[in-house]
Amino acid sequence: VLVSMSLSLLIHLNVNIYIPKGDCTEIIGGKAVKPHSLPYMALLTGRINETHGKSCGGILINQKWVLTAAHCRPIDKVYLGVHSRMDRGNGVGVEKSIPHPKYQNVRNGNDIMLVLLKKSVKETKNVHIKPPPKPVPDIKANTKCFVAGWGRTKEGGAQSDVLLSVDVTVIDRKKCSDMYKKYWPITNEMLCAGYKNRDPPADSCQGDSGGPLVCGGELRGVVSFGKGCGREEFPGVYTFISQYDEWIKETIRTSE
Repeated sequence: VLVSMSLSLLIHLNVNIYIPKGDCTEIIGGKAVKPHSLPYMALLTGRINETHGKSCGGILINQKWVLTAAHCRPIDKVYLGVHSRMDRGNGVGVEKSIPHPKYQNVRNGNDIMLVLLKKSVKETKNVHIKPPPKPVPDIKANTKCFVAGWGRTKEGGAQSDVLLSVDVTVIDRKKCSDMYKKYWPITNEMLCAGYKNRDPPADSCQGDSGGPLVCGGELRGVVSFGKGCGREEFPGVYTFISQYDEWIKETIRTSE
């Protein structure tokens, strides 16, 4: 999907922004958050070619590293402390992006990536670090969580200018696997979350890729993919961060 927007702060011209995430990456049924109330949120942008760019979400997990989805490549700028995409400052350059070595495509899993910033960032009122928590074996079905991002507010709609969040509920993995079995496998390295009998529906969608799934105040997932947006029969699918705890630690330890 291509959306025209100004990127003058980044590249001094108008470009088309490609908004990735499997088939869907929006904040469906969400509301604007209080400005800077999620200070670990990162807005990631990258150039595909001379006239096209892309944007994703991410999470600042330490002073030099941002966690996001592997399918968000390429990334060349990271913006922190952002509420409005149109008022985001100069951003921080990217030293390198390191996708999980087993990542091939979004639907085969391992959709996780670490982004090393060119310089360390200092925590401020609007910029905070949110490290991954101690890993857990799984997240129970019916756990209440929220997802945040600058994605579309409806399937096929426009991307949000301000940061949005929406409450979602973790879906039993076997149920989720049954829902998706005609399309893609749901593995133990994935979490599913959506809504039950809610109007409007709740989900992530285009533009939210790489953003956080937060459960009980803890970072548990990264927005990966879905089929459509806000469809009860196809909940959003997230990379389960606990399954990648050792990879995250080892990559950071050996890559700076």
